[in-house]
Amino acid sequence: MKNVQRLKNSSISSKLNTSASIFIDMDAKRKEVDQLLSDKREIERKIEEIQANCKHENIVIKQVADGSGSGIRRVCESCGLIVGYPSIEETQNFLK
Repeated sequence: MKNVQRLKNSSISSKLNTSASIFIDMDAKRKEVDQLLSDKREIERKIEEIQANCKHENIVIKQVADGSGSGIRRVCESCGLIVGYPSIEETQNFLK
């Protein structure tokens, strides 16, 4: 009977150790994700700063992704900021 009890306790202990290691793995992954998201926000902030300080002197017509698919836009070639919509003539020339 004592052997059965020890076996049960061992099994329970093993399951607890497995559960604890899963939580540790999840915690480590969560920290990594948090760090990556923090890095992403920092990169986005730097890009916004560069775009805000850019003079947008070299504008090109490009097809860019937007919320619903893609569209043709006027884009600063230096910083990548979308600065407007092309005229009908610019759009036609782009599509040729």
